[in-house]
Amino acid sequence: MELHDDVAPYAFLLGTWTGPGRGHYPTIEPFTYTETLTFAALPGKPFLRLEQRTASPEGRPMHTEVGFLRFPGAHGVELVLAQPTGQTELLEGESSADRRTLTLASTSVARTATAKRVDATERVYTLDEAGTRLRTLFRMAAVGEDMTDHLHSDLIKEER
Repeated sequence: MELHDDVAPYAFLLGTWTGPGRGHYPTIEPFTYTETLTFAALPGKPFLRLEQRTASPEGRPMHTEVGFLRFPGAHGVELVLAQPTGQTELLEGESSADRRTLTLASTSVARTATAKRVDATERVYTLDEAGTRLRTLFRMAAVGEDMTDHLHSDLIKEER
C-alpha cells in the first residue's frame, strides 16, 4: 500500500495490537482488562484510523473509541477521538526524535449533556527498543479529580 509521506514514518503502528491492561482512578476500584488497538491507513491519505476496544477478563466488552491520527510537520501529532460514552477529545503533541513515542495532551474535551465530566486528558504511546511492544498510558482529570494516571496497557502486535 502506498502510504502518504506524513504517515510513512509511523508505518510500524499499522496492524492490530493486543495485550493486558490495568486501570485505577481515585473514584473507582482498580481493574484489569484486555485491550485491542488497531491502526489502519488509507492509500495516499495523511492520517491513520485508530480503533480501541477493551474487554473484561471474562471477555465482556467494556470500552471503545475511534479516531484519527494526523502528523503535521516533522514531529507533530494530532489525535481526534470519539467515544460512545458521549465524549470527544482533540489532542495535540509530538513524537520523539526516533518517532517511537507519541505524547499528546487534550486541547479540547467535549461531552453530551448525559456524559460524565472529563476536563482534560493525556495519552502516551511508546514502542519498545525491540519494536515488539506498544505501551500505552492514559491520564485524565475528570469528575472533580486532578490529572492522574488512569489506564496502562502493554500490547503485542498480532500476526497477520
